[in-house]
Amino acid sequence: MNATLIVGAVIMGVALVGAGVAIAVLARTNVTRGRRIRELDELALRRADQVSALSHEIRTPLAIIRGSAELLADESAGELTEHQSRFVRKIIDNAHWTSSLAEQLLVRARIEAGLFSISRLPVDLRRLLRDIVEDVTPLTRRDIVLDSSGAPALIDVDPETIRQVVVNLISNAARSDIEGGRVEVRLWWIDDGAVIAVSDGGAGMSPEQRDRLFTRFASGQPLGNGTGIGLFISQQLVELHGGRLFVDTLSGRGTTVMFTLPYGGRHGG
Repeated sequence: MNATLIVGAVIMGVALVGAGVAIAVLARTNVTRGRRIRELDELALRRADQVSALSHEIRTPLAIIRGSAELLADESAGELTEHQSRFVRKIIDNAHWTSSLAEQLLVRARIEAGLFSISRLPVDLRRLLRDIVEDVTPLTRRDIVLDSSGAPALIDVDPETIRQVVVNLISNAARSDIEGGRVEVRLWWIDDGAVIAVSDGGAGMSPEQRDRLFTRFASGQPLGNGTGIGLFISQQLVELHGGRLFVDTLSGRGTTVMFTLPYGGRHGG
């Protein structure tokens, strides 16, 4: 046989062997990657189940604690001194905060497990914001000013998730605000949707705190009060709507957190 043909055959054989090895390695890599993805999915599902069970177990004692403390605050069981009233209010506030944290952990676990979805409905944002402010004001004990006048403003969103986002932002603003200050909630329209903003007159944040804001469990509060999970989850809920969340803050000058909601169908302003 011609030497050139022999060399060519050997080279082709080596190439075929190399290709076979490469295909085998790739196949094993794909199998390993697929197995790893399944393991991560199963882990996320187990975690969601565990958080769901824990959240359920926490709700019952918290409801009892809050209910009992509210009865004391109403002085149904007898008159309280000023100091006793202050302690009872702390119990109510922290029970409410813990209940909210349990709900947010559950939402986060469901999002990571791929079990969370939004259900869009035509919602009047102005009315939704009025209802939220009315519900949250007694809990924050801050003046909450709503700038949202005008005709009904319909947009297709999931009202429960938007409520959770706005409540999170108002709660954060109320904790950051100076004593006796107020929280401002505003709604306006842009070409492709709506913008909702929540502002406080608090201490604001440094550039370093601003950079850490959307890190899991980071807190923008100067004294490290809170886990920061509310803002992290709010960002995820806004992104599920196709929107974006922004933070405008300056140390000593307060903070404004705003988010966009693109039109998802029927709308009007």
